Parts: sequence; structure tokens; C-alpha cells
Amino acid sequence: MQTDQAKTIAAIVTIVVAVAIPYFSLREPRPNVEPRPELALGQVLAEEAAKLLSGGGALTVITRDPATFQNPASALQIEGFYAELKKSKLTVAATNIIQQDPLRLVRVPPAAFVDIMRKLGDSDVIVSFLGPPVLNDEQKARLGEKKPRIVAVCSGWLPREVDLKELFAEKLLHIAVVSRLQAAPTPPTSNNPREWFDHYYEVITPANLSELSVAPVTVSR
Repeated sequence: MQTDQAKTIAAIVTIVVAVAIPYFSLREPRPNVEPRPELALGQVLAEEAAKLLSGGGALTVITRDPATFQNPASALQIEGFYAELKKSKLTVAATNIIQQDPLRLVRVPPAAFVDIMRKLGDSDVIVSFLGPPVLNDEQKARLGEKKPRIVAVCSGWLPREVDLKELFAEKLLHIAVVSRLQAAPTPPTSNNPREWFDHYYEVITPANLSELSVAPVTVSR
């Protein structure tokens, strides 16, 4: 009898340990993120949006749902973005929160992007923290002639997954923030946001589209 009880207790302990190990390993603190590049990225997005809105129009934001998957870098980008908007005295007309599977490429569902764009006009601006619209021919046809101007974060490997040059040609992308392929080995020593941005990122527009490369991104920090 005592032997059976001992076996039962041992089995329960084994199960508890097996469940506890992955549970607590998943709850380990995330690696520290250097905040300055991400804050600067958000700031630059707001600056570029402000330029496009200088003649009027409404600002719409697309971002991930922080309740679904917490991402420190994304949170810092959003923080920098709204801080700069406040300085520029700009307001957001609409915010679209997208639930994202963290195991998949960060991207807005095409149908959702089309629905957002169809509500806006040529003078309006969309800032997408989740990349540009990647649409098929049928979805493009649904847009019609009026297209809002789109500023999108296209960092990391996204330029290798999406033909950004084609999107620029189709006026489905107006400004892209991409990761630099090579950065100086030593990051900036100052707290100047633009220096931190320029160290890791660059702004691509139709004027400098020839500089866009799809080589593997090697920047790390």
C-alpha cells in the first residue's frame, strides 16, 4: 500500500515539474531592448506623416494588438511616434489594431488593409507599423482611383518578402522605413534621435528608391 502511494506521489511530482519548467521558462524576462533606435523610428514616422499632411488630410494608424503579443520594440516605436505627434500638434483620426500571430511575418491582412484604404481619400495618410499593403489584382481593383498615402515600417527581412519597388510604382507605398544593410560597428554616443535612427534605419521615398536593396539584413544590436 505504501509502495503504491509512493509511486503515485512520485508520478504527481514528475507531472508538476514537467508543467512548471516550460511555464516558468516562458515567463523569463525578455532581453533588454536599446530604446533609442526604436523611439527614434517612431519619431521619424511621425515627422514623415506630418510632411505629407502639411496640406491637410486625416491620419490613420495601423498597429499590432499589444494584448495579443507583447513586443518591447514595437511599444517603443509607438511611444516615440505619439510623442512626436504631440509636438507637431497632430491628432490621429482612427487607429486600427491588428491581432498578429507572433510566429508569422508581421503583416496586415490584405482584406483589412483594403477596407481601411477605401474609407480614405488622396489627401489622407496611413501610418502602418505592420508593413505596406500586399494585395492581389482583385483587391487592387476594389480600391478604385482614390488612394491614401501610406507610410510603412518595412524593417528586417520584409524587403526580401515583398516587392517594395512595385508598391511604390503602384502608389500603394509612399514612404518606407527599412533597416540599413550595414551599420557602423559602434552605435552613436549621443542621445540625438536622428543619429540613432540613421545608424540602424533609413527612409526610402520615390526620390531615392534606387538605394533600396533586398540583400540580407545584417544589422544586429
